Amino acid sequence: MYQIATILFWTSFCGLLMATVAYGLEVLKRKKAGKPIARVLLVASWISLTTSIGLLSVYHGGTQLTGPNTLVLLAWALVLVYFVLGHFLKFSRYGVGCTALAALLLFIAQIIRPAADSLAPYPETLSAQMDSALIGYHVLLITFANALLLVGSIAAALYLYQASALSRKQTNGLLKSLPPLANIEKLWVRVLSVGLPIYLAGQALGVTRAIVVDAQSWYLDIRIMISGAILLIFSAALFLYYRGQTDIVLIARIALVGAVLVIILMVLARTLPTGFHVFGVFG
Repeated sequence: MYQIATILFWTSFCGLLMATVAYGLEVLKRKKAGKPIARVLLVASWISLTTSIGLLSVYHGGTQLTGPNTLVLLAWALVLVYFVLGHFLKFSRYGVGCTALAALLLFIAQIIRPAADSLAPYPETLSAQMDSALIGYHVLLITFANALLLVGSIAAALYLYQASALSRKQTNGLLKSLPPLANIEKLWVRVLSVGLPIYLAGQALGVTRAIVVDAQSWYLDIRIMISGAILLIFSAALFLYYRGQTDIVLIARIALVGAVLVIILMVLARTLPTGFHVFGVFG
C-alpha cells in the first residue's frame, strides 16, 4: 500500500509539472488550447494525489499532520481551490502559477521528509494537545485558507503587474493575454474575501484547543504571532477596499505583504524547534 501511494504521489507531481507547461503554452499563445490538456492533467494529478493521501492515511491509521504532510495537504488544497475558481470565475488559463506552486510544495515535502521511523516522538503534553478532532479541523481550515490567500495574492500580483504596465503604456505578449484589469481586481478581492473568514475560523479552533488544554504561553509562539499579523494585514486590505477611499494598487501591495508572511509562516511552522507548534518539527 505504501509503495502504491508513493508511485501515485510522484505521478501527481509529474502531472502537475506537465500541467504547468500546458498552462504556460496557453498563456503564451494568448488563446485557449483546442483540447483541455492542461485541465485534464490537473484533474488527473489531483485524483492521483488524493488517492495517495488516502492510502497513506489508511497505512498510518490516520492522516499525519506533521511538517511534510501539511505541505502535501496544502498542495492538494491549492489544486482544488484553483480548479474550482478556474471553473466558476473563468480563471482557468492562468494556472501556471498555481500548478507550479503546488508541484514545488510536493517537492519540498519530499526533501524534508525524514527516513522511515525517524520521526521524533511527541512529548506527552503535545500528544494531549493533538488528541482532539478540533486539531484536524483547525489544520483543514488553515490549509484551505492558505490556499485561498495564496491564489488571491497571485491574482493581486497580476493586478499590480498589469496596472504598472498600463501606466507605462506597455503592451507585451503576457499583458495581452490577461483579462481586463477590473476583472482581475474582482477576482483577488473575492478570493481573499472567502479565504479570510476561513482563516479566522481555523485560528479560532486552534486557540480554543490551546485554552482547553491550558498550553503554557501558547500565545508567545512566533507562529501564533505571525498568524495574527496575517489576519490583521488581510483584514486591513479588505477593510480599505470595501471602504472605497484607498488606492487599489496600495491595497494589492498590502495583500502581497500578507502573502509573504503566509509563506514565511509555512517555513517556520516546519523548521522552528521551539514553540507551541513544535510537533511539526522532525528530530
